[in-house]
Amino acid sequence: MRNIIRKFVLRWSRLPGYIARIRYEIRSLVFDEAGSKGSIGQNVCIRGDIRIEFGNNVALRDGVFVGGSGRLIVGDHTAINKECIIAAMKQVKIGSHVMLAPRVYILDVDHCFDRRDVPISNQLYKIDPVEIEDDVWIGTGVVITRGVTIGKGAIIGANAVVTKDIPEYAIAGGIPAKVIKMRPE
Repeated sequence: MRNIIRKFVLRWSRLPGYIARIRYEIRSLVFDEAGSKGSIGQNVCIRGDIRIEFGNNVALRDGVFVGGSGRLIVGDHTAINKECIIAAMKQVKIGSHVMLAPRVYILDVDHCFDRRDVPISNQLYKIDPVEIEDDVWIGTGVVITRGVTIGKGAIIGANAVVTKDIPEYAIAGGIPAKVIKMRPE
């Protein structure tokens, strides 16, 4: 009896993975490009006229929000974890083998606030593309602002605010994020 229950539990425990793949296949019909073996979790929200290009094996976990009128390009074997927010008014490019921890916020747009005689909400936007190169690990709660490039192999510590470019293989953290040290060779 115990073996029967164990087999039943194992078989049904795989079901959420299959459902996430089915969700991906359905949602990817409106993507500009969609690689194979992707998955989309529950409550993923895609808003606006955003154009999406995904490589193979891309995972959007539960509660991810993607919006804007630009392009989102994601490379192979990249995981965008729970409750991440990506705003792409021009372009956000995320490389291959990138890991985004939960609640990462990436935006290529910011409010202008140059004039004091006009409310900030009525002023225009500044838009600059964001690029995260291959093999990058972004920690929980990180904010990546417009115009930033994060170099290949970099690691960004939890809750950092990235306002300037981060070089390849750097480990950065803080508000604003600064290079703490370089990864060993």
